[in-house]
Amino acid sequence: MKKIIDRIKMKNVLLITFGVLGVLLINACEDAIPSDYVEQKFVEAYLIVDEPIKNIVLMNTQPVNKKFDYAYSLIRDAEVKIIGDGKEFILTIDTSGEQGYYYPDTTYLVKPNTNYKLEIRIGKGDVITAETTTPARFKYTRTSDNILYYPKDTVKLPALDSFKLSWEPVPNVSFFILNLKCIDTIEYGKYLTPETDEKNRRIVRPWNEDWMFKEQSNTGFIPNTQTPVVWLTFKWYGRHEVAIFAPDWNYLRWFIQSATKNQYDPLLGSVKNAIGVFGSASAARDTFFLVKNQP
Repeated sequence: MKKIIDRIKMKNVLLITFGVLGVLLINACEDAIPSDYVEQKFVEAYLIVDEPIKNIVLMNTQPVNKKFDYAYSLIRDAEVKIIGDGKEFILTIDTSGEQGYYYPDTTYLVKPNTNYKLEIRIGKGDVITAETTTPARFKYTRTSDNILYYPKDTVKLPALDSFKLSWEPVPNVSFFILNLKCIDTIEYGKYLTPETDEKNRRIVRPWNEDWMFKEQSNTGFIPNTQTPVVWLTFKWYGRHEVAIFAPDWNYLRWFIQSATKNQYDPLLGSVKNAIGVFGSASAARDTFFLVKNQP
């Protein structure tokens, strides 16, 4: 009887031993958990026709398992310049850390139909380069009324016939980017006649989360030169700007990247030796005031 018990014990020990070895062998065959992070350089830069050269952002990427720190990510000691229009523009870093690199002479405005090249040197590393050709100027052919009244019936919102936009076509541009932005989320009464001290407020809708209202604007792209703007695109009352951008190919690809992708696609970038974009656009802008539907 004792021999039988000893044999059973020995079998159990062997089973446990083989089980542990099996687990170790299986783990050894699996791929290692990817924990090594490779830092990369990131560029986000746009030239807007008839505006100064500004907001040329150069950053180090950061790992996704840590909290993103914009100020820490910014690279402030690079040599950044733009070449175009027969000139060389040496850029300066914004000391506040909010606007990236810019050209100090704000009297120079980006020209239409002009090729600009971006060149960035960081220490003794690779040189980051990119180039863009700015689109032609264009203007609205129809804009909104100066004052719009938000409907009192927010369940059955009527068509907004008075807010139809149209603009001139732009050579070599097939898609346009439309941006609707509340340019003053605080003041409301100061734009009235007579002025009051009434403050602005956002348009509350039950299906929208609070985080959606942290952005002041709505943006989309369209393949034509006219569009209506629907009531549901508004987030706030008060003073608004509606802008149409005619993007170059670089800008358009990056917009598609931002709007539809959850990871970086190299085919939609336009920068060498880094990830990111250097694009350009011309713009047409208009402003109006949206009146509250209730006091």
